[in-house]
Amino acid sequence: MKSHHRLDQIAARKRCSRACKRRKERCDGRQPCGRCTERRVHNECRYETEHGGRASKLHPARQRGGSASSSRGRAPVDPPPVAIDIANSSPAAPPLDQSRLILDKKGRFMYLGDSANPSLLQSIRRLVAETQGRSPFVDDPLRPAMVEASPEGPPAWLEAGSDPKSPPAFTEHEARHFARQYYLCTNGILDLFDKSVLVDQVPQALAQDAVALPLAKPLVYLALAIGAQSSPKDLGEVAESCFNYGRYLSAKYLMDDPSTLTVEAYILVTMYLLASSRRNAAFMHLGFAVRAAYALGLHLKSVSMRFTTEEFKHRERVWKSLRSMDILSSALLGRPPSTKETRNTTSPEDYSACNDLLSIMEDVLTDVYEQRQIAAVTLNRVASRQREWAAIFTRGLAADNIELGDQMEGGNVPNMGLTHLKIVFHWTVMLLTRPFLSERVAWHARQAASGIQGATASPSWTPAESSRVLAHACVNSAIRTLALLEPLIDAWDTPTRLPFCVSCVVHSALVIGLAHFGDMHQIFPLDKFMYTARSLLQRFSSDAIAFRNCTIIQLLHEACQAYSEKRHAASMDIEGQLISNFFGQLHYTPRGNQQIPNTSLQAYQATGGAGSAGADNTSLIDKAFASTDSAAADTAWDGSVSPAAGEAAVKTTTSSAIRSVQPLSPSSTNATMPKQDDDTCATADMESISILDGSNILGDSDIVNLESQDDLISLYALIDTSGGYLGLE
Repeated sequence: MKSHHRLDQIAARKRCSRACKRRKERCDGRQPCGRCTERRVHNECRYETEHGGRASKLHPARQRGGSASSSRGRAPVDPPPVAIDIANSSPAAPPLDQSRLILDKKGRFMYLGDSANPSLLQSIRRLVAETQGRSPFVDDPLRPAMVEASPEGPPAWLEAGSDPKSPPAFTEHEARHFARQYYLCTNGILDLFDKSVLVDQVPQALAQDAVALPLAKPLVYLALAIGAQSSPKDLGEVAESCFNYGRYLSAKYLMDDPSTLTVEAYILVTMYLLASSRRNAAFMHLGFAVRAAYALGLHLKSVSMRFTTEEFKHRERVWKSLRSMDILSSALLGRPPSTKETRNTTSPEDYSACNDLLSIMEDVLTDVYEQRQIAAVTLNRVASRQREWAAIFTRGLAADNIELGDQMEGGNVPNMGLTHLKIVFHWTVMLLTRPFLSERVAWHARQAASGIQGATASPSWTPAESSRVLAHACVNSAIRTLALLEPLIDAWDTPTRLPFCVSCVVHSALVIGLAHFGDMHQIFPLDKFMYTARSLLQRFSSDAIAFRNCTIIQLLHEACQAYSEKRHAASMDIEGQLISNFFGQLHYTPRGNQQIPNTSLQAYQATGGAGSAGADNTSLIDKAFASTDSAAADTAWDGSVSPAAGEAAVKTTTSSAIRSVQPLSPSSTNATMPKQDDDTCATADMESISILDGSNILGDSDIVNLESQDDLISLYALIDTSGGYLGLE
């Protein structure tokens, strides 16, 4: 035991927290270290892991039995070990609600990564609990559970004995209707069949006396099952019977030997299971399709080119559909992609907008969320690719069988293919910029909470001013996503099961809810689009995931409204004190000579209110644009960065503002809240990015860690000089 203690002491002396390393100070290796405790930033004390990956809190304590605690530095993407017996687990194991493990309906732990919606939801819950306290949103009893609509009992598609399974019967009209619905809900996601083949030849494939089938029967029944599932009418039993028969045929005839039919069949099985809120089952069946595709060489264009022209095009379409399901499912579940693109997706020859966009999302998932860190070169490269894609994507719509225009089917139904493509683009922007929104909102919310509680100490770190554009880009993409999907609320002829649309709605609502706690309602109409997200989730309430998330977003919206009311009450209290000093106040009599404390005004000034905004904003602008007009600007900048100077400035500003509260005097206007316009959606000025100095993008470090699950930590990455993001109207 003494040797263990001695080793712990040696290891503690060798450790150095990230803050001490950055400030080049001596660190005692404790958690938290002495320097962070003295500077009152012990909550931000972090240590880097052995492999230089994600930073985590170190707990050198060991179990009484003497066994070493589980290491969390094994690999950046491995889930942290969580003991089933929480009471007897190692102290190094993180709490369950801070890990990336979530319980399924059978009580088993499932892994959901940082890009998944539940991971962002957990981060928002912890931030709200820390800054706002207990609420129904924070204390949701179902928060650790994963929504899965898996059926009870044994699978229905397995037949008992050797009796042949009877196929479901359809009329020709029903078959055509289901084929149209399949095309609507998969256009822009899957490109396995032409529309003419689906609508015109499906009845022939279902005929009992058909000799030469234009489509293999397993594919026909699986496609019709997806169409029946997404039909506006409640045809759940019809869809399930059709799916069971198609799945039965696939397992009987296509499972043993890989073929393009095998890959197509299990892509369709994956799509149906995703729309049925059975994400884990869909993920496993997708793996079967991926391995069959690799066995056939579909991942290599040079192999497919050895076949005939028709077969080459067919193989390329199958690979593109598989890539779409793999990348989008990985983003939805936060799990590593199973495929890797080897083609030049930007080549003008046979350019596919879908392929190119999926390659961009793959970069975000592998270079940001798998590595759990953001490098400036990654940020700049992905942003450049997004701008290029937004400029030329219309050239590749024909190759993806996507029509131009906002309407299709005679102008009655939204163009779902184009809608899918656009929301996936905004999804990539949100995933790339979400860490910057999280760090700014976390800093703002904690500063506001400490100000309301009367704290006067200024934080030692503030987010980079230029990262504001990236945070605004995240919120802007969330609003654009909901605006694109808003017509579906009243379009009752559209499919009712759109799993990727539902995921984007939930993700956008979480981003907008997070932006509420950063007081971004002064720039974006956040409240309006929270109602839009709730209406969309109610529209798709036949989906179990949409139904559950509708309740979550409602609770989040209520928490946002409670936060806004608290902020407005504090502002009104400040205004009331200023007005009462001028006009007086009725129905209030102080007790004797009791002094009335001006705590609300002090709290407002401590949170960076209007009293100190003018000088700080001027210095930030001068610094960002490399202005050398006066030495005073440099002095103001240095004062705003230094923690000690910042604390002194806050105290000086607060005391001077309190002393100078006089009727209609210029000094009294510092405590007045700026006029807010909640109904106006303003976008960030993208041209200003090209003027920013990109020579030192990451400050003291070239790489910043992405810690979206343990704590929202500081990120210093800025956008470089190559411009901003392009929006899709």
